[in-house]
Amino acid sequence: MNKHVITFGGLKKLAPDGVVFMIRPMKTLKVVLIVGLLVGMLTGVAMASTAQVVDLGARYHQKHSEFISLPYADGDWTYDVGYEIHEENALLQLVCGYTPEFADHKDLDYGITPEANLLMKDGIFQGGLGILSTYTEGDGKWMDMYWQWVLGLNIPLGANFSLQANAYYVFEEWGALHKFDWGDIEFGGYLGYKF
Repeated sequence: MNKHVITFGGLKKLAPDGVVFMIRPMKTLKVVLIVGLLVGMLTGVAMASTAQVVDLGARYHQKHSEFISLPYADGDWTYDVGYEIHEENALLQLVCGYTPEFADHKDLDYGITPEANLLMKDGIFQGGLGILSTYTEGDGKWMDMYWQWVLGLNIPLGANFSLQANAYYVFEEWGALHKFDWGDIEFGGYLGYKF
């Protein structure tokens, strides 16, 4: 039986033939810790929340003029599923996005983007800040965490449904905000169900 090397952050172990296993511990650990913290926060917040919403949506990407390591090109689409916890004047939105292809990166098979947005709301208007990261299959890498400003509308459709339309400005570094370009704004929408 042949043996293959399995790598655990610098440690090498032998594995039986046919086993494919690889862990990138530092990036994975960061993501697991952030998700764990958010789940812990959600548990307490959800018990006191005024509403919880499940969303389905999509986002239209632009090729960013400053954030060049972002893999998206003009016209790339991400399809999202989200969960929101609403308070009277704020909401926490957790989203996982799936990008089936990247127009400028044919070597990448797909992308997964988890994000957390904290938004303030006033009537149908909402806006706030989010943090996210993107995993790209093909190179098997997580991007460093990056940020987005979110501004949009959340329109109720009867007692249980809502329609969101948002604009997003994605950025990597706070010091580069003065290089804002209107052409870098992305757009997305969600259909939500409140329970």
